[in-house]
Formats: sequence, structure tokens, C-alpha cells
Amino acid sequence: MGVDTLSADPELRHSLSEELHARAFHDFDGAGRFIRFVYLVGNDDSKVVKYVNKYLRSRKLSEMPDTAKFYRVDLTGFALRIERHTEFLTISFVEKGLRVKSGISKNSFDESRLSHMPFKWAQNAPASLFHSIWVEVGGVPPINLSQSRMLKILDSRAVASNNFSENAAQVHFSFDIDSNGYSRVVIFNSSIEATRMGRVVQRVVEIETYRLLALLGLSAVKKYSGRLSSIEDVLNGLTSDLAKEIKKPDGQVQPLLTILSSQAADVEDIYSRTSYRLAATKAYRGILTGRLERMQMTRLSGFQGVRGFLDRRMTPAMDSCTAFSDRLSSLSSRLNRAGALLRTQTELVIQRQNRDLLHSMDQRAKQQLRLQQTVERLSIAAVTYYGVGLVGYVASSLPIDQWGLTLTFIKALSVPLIAIAVWLGIRKVKEK
Repeated sequence: MGVDTLSADPELRHSLSEELHARAFHDFDGAGRFIRFVYLVGNDDSKVVKYVNKYLRSRKLSEMPDTAKFYRVDLTGFALRIERHTEFLTISFVEKGLRVKSGISKNSFDESRLSHMPFKWAQNAPASLFHSIWVEVGGVPPINLSQSRMLKILDSRAVASNNFSENAAQVHFSFDIDSNGYSRVVIFNSSIEATRMGRVVQRVVEIETYRLLALLGLSAVKKYSGRLSSIEDVLNGLTSDLAKEIKKPDGQVQPLLTILSSQAADVEDIYSRTSYRLAATKAYRGILTGRLERMQMTRLSGFQGVRGFLDRRMTPAMDSCTAFSDRLSSLSSRLNRAGALLRTQTELVIQRQNRDLLHSMDQRAKQQLRLQQTVERLSIAAVTYYGVGLVGYVASSLPIDQWGLTLTFIKALSVPLIAIAVWLGIRKVKEK
């Protein structure tokens, strides 16, 4: 399908336009919570979608369309939100409209006190549960809020906090997993209106989601770094051996080709297994950085900042992914250069072998020619000998005495005649 055909396709045009509205923001008024479950589904999320639709049918609600990337439906006391992404799907519970003047609600981070939300149903979805995020939105920050108090609220080993939106609110990230498996976030809202708070909550959830997704690349790096180092060691030895063999007049590089081919195949295998994950890590890191920039965070006295925390904790991991990708690319280039040298040296060896073979064939041809000439001479002598003998038999039956001739004279006279005749016959055969 050409570009003109694509541009004229109204369905494609509509789908591209809808992409901008695929995951709409919704107002978030008052206090409440946003609980997200992230599932890794690869290229097929149909099982989870069927699972969601079965739940919706049981409550006599409209099912999620197969083509929809985002779906939200209001249930008793909360909203169910489904988002479909390239390699993951999220199920979220959104509760808002609560009235909390200061701090967060009493039901915060407690599944047992939120019986109207189907936590077990979400946790038992037919896909790998990758991450669980619990965001609590409260009222104004408590008086004399300290780091130790936030550590207790977040059930975490560390807390990263900032003011944002010109000090209209505070956000506190745990960047840790609590005893129930959730990564906790608290937002204290002083004066942000509902329309903006919806976007804020969405960005906070995405920061926590993409933070962990970006770190998936590190697991691939750890898994294949040892194998990559082993290939580098083999390649170093191979290039050293290649340099030695090239310097020899009769250097043999053919055995090195097998080793090189094996290592090149291993590199391609590692590349095929890690290229998508490393590219996704780069993309997720870009999304995470963009979400952080749009939060317009400022320093919160007495707390470590979110950007500073992530820079110190995530930068080494991201740099490791970048370094691994660079190593893989460099190793592939080195293998290509070594392969080119081996091919060049092999061609030179083949040329030398061909030269020696042609020289040998030329020598054999000359020897065969000399042998043929010798055989021809011997053939002439042998045929002449037998011809003279036949002449002698014929002459002995003739009255040569009456003619004044002797048998010896006749034989001697026939020798050059027979020899010349035989030579002419052989020459004529060779000419034909």
C-alpha cells in the first residue's frame, strides 16, 4: 500500500486522530486513591481483556471493545480503568470525592477496609503481575510533617519528596515495595483544582510505572553480560592468532573461520534477545524524564528530591544498559572486521594455492609433452624395425641375387624410407 493510498484511508486517519485521545484524563476532585496493577502481556493481551469483560458481564455492564486502548466504567464507589499498551496492560481502581482536610484518609493503603474494590480479582488476572501502585490523594500537608513520619506512612526504606505546581501540592514517593506488594505514593493537595489534579495523578502513576519498566533492561544486561564478556575474550584471542598467522608466509587461517562464525552467531543471538528490551528501556526512560519535567517539581525542605533520588539510583542502571548496547554494537563491528580480514587472508591463500596448482599443472603438461615425444620417437623406431623385418621377408622371396643386390643392402635402404613414412603418418594423426 503506497503513501497516497494510506493518506486516503479514512479509517487510518480516524485511528491516528483517536491516538491523541486514547488515554483520557479525568477530573480528580477531593481526596481519594488511584490503585494500578501492571501486567506484562507481551504481544497478546486478549486473555486479560476476556477476563475483564467476564467481570463486567457479571455486573451487567458494557464490555470493553476489542479495538479499544482505554476503557473506563463506573462501579459502586469506584471507577474501573483499563489501559492497553504495547507490552503491558493496566487495571486501575479510582476512588475520588472523599473529604479530607489534612493528611490522608483513614482507609489509606488498607485493602481490608476497601471491600467494595475487587483486589483479589485484579491480582488473579491471567497474566504476569509486574507491578502494583497505590497512590493516595489527601488534603493539605499535616503540620510539622517529617521524613520519619512519611517513612512510616509509606512503609518504605526511603522517601523522595517535592513540592510541585508552585507549591500548591506535595508528592512523596516510596520507590519501594511495601509488605502487601504495593509501591506507595502520597499526594497532599493544598489548592490544585480537579481538572489539573486528574493530570497530576496520571503523571504520578506513569512515573512509578515507567520507572520500573525502564529497569527491565537491567535484568537483560545482567543475564547476558557474562556471555558477552566470554565472547570478547574469545575474539581477543582470535584476533591475536589471526595477526600471527597473517605474518607467516604459509599462515593457515581456515581453522579460525569456524571459531569466528560461532562467536558471530552468539552475538546475533544476544542481539536478537536484548535489542527490543534495550530499545524499550530507552523509550521508557524518555517517557519517565518527560513526566518528571512536566511535574514542575521544586525543593521540599527536609526531604530528598525525586529527581535527585532517581538520578542517583537509576542512572547507574541506565548507564549499564547503554554501555551494554555499545559493547554489543562494538563487538559486532569487531567481528565484522575480523571476518573481513579472515576472508581477505583466505582469498590470498586460495590465490597462492591456485598459483601453485597452475604451476604444477604446467610442469606436468611439459613432462607429458616430453614423454609423448619420447614415445613417438620410440614408436617410430619400433615400427621402422618391424617394417624393415617385413621388407626382409619380402626381399628374401625375390631373386635379388640375379639383380645384383643383397638382402642387407635392401634392408638398409628401406630403413630411412620406412622411418620417414611412419613419421609423416604420426604427424598427420597429430594434426587431425
